Amino acid sequence: MRLTRWTPLLSVFFLLGALVVRATPAGATFPGTDGRIAFGSDRYGGTGNIFTMKPDGSDVHQLTFLTAAEGHALFENWSADGTRLVFEEANPDFSLEQIFVMNADGSNQHLLLSDPAYHDLFPSFSPDGSRVAFSRCRPDFEACAIYSVKSDGQGLTAITHFDVRHNVLDFQPEYSPNGKAIAFFSFNRGGVIAAIYLMGAHGSNVRQLTPASLQAGAPDWSPDGSRIVFDTNCCNPQHSAIWTMRADGTGLPEQLTFPGDDHDFVPAYAPAGDKIAFERDSPDFSTSSILVMNADGSNPLPIQADAFNPAWGPAP
Repeated sequence: MRLTRWTPLLSVFFLLGALVVRATPAGATFPGTDGRIAFGSDRYGGTGNIFTMKPDGSDVHQLTFLTAAEGHALFENWSADGTRLVFEEANPDFSLEQIFVMNADGSNQHLLLSDPAYHDLFPSFSPDGSRVAFSRCRPDFEACAIYSVKSDGQGLTAITHFDVRHNVLDFQPEYSPNGKAIAFFSFNRGGVIAAIYLMGAHGSNVRQLTPASLQAGAPDWSPDGSRIVFDTNCCNPQHSAIWTMRADGTGLPEQLTFPGDDHDFVPAYAPAGDKIAFERDSPDFSTSSILVMNADGSNPLPIQADAFNPAWGPAP
């Protein structure tokens, strides 16, 4: 079976007993000059690895080289200075999911955090690079919460807390460019199937940003912190599209892509703020490509086939 970018999520959901159609990773975008786009692909050996490319899709470099027998490297995110990537590494059946860090060229890959009692997913650097926020899931709790850890692997801290009673699943934490807030994606919070929420960097003042009807996920901040781009229809059979909304919650959400029978996922702003990369899947999810469009949704152009989960980094 083809590896898809939601395979690890489905493994967690099956363990938790949750009924979810799909969920996608997200990538934080920090301001700067446009650098390379990191992405995932299972083009070699049927397992997920991490690659980077220039913004036009050229000069592809493979950074991780796991075999199917070794596992998967997924869910990469850039540091604000463009010198490092944090990512998840999972064993073949996703029963163990750990957080790793590497340099932008793939060197110095090392384990940041591992606890076999938990599934640790969706790591994301803080703007100053001192901490990594991530989703921590525990199957016997049937819940997921947002945690952070120092970039040296010390100082593990809960930001949200496991809500076992309501089986709340908190995913995809993304620091705002100024580091004062975190956007995240949550299931079952407050009785809402799925939505994007905002909170203070330490977990204060949690509030819902997107309307429940959109079933939004995969939040990414614009580099100036004024907007959040996301995908929709996480948990129903409708086709997903890319939308955007003001980060302060005012105004109405705006639809940017109209994929027809395809599915658009995982938007990522360019560090300059003028473009957005995203993943487009075929109607049956058998193929995926990365496209780049203007920030207003115009002129979407494919730049890389057999690729998913773009994360746009600043030039170091």
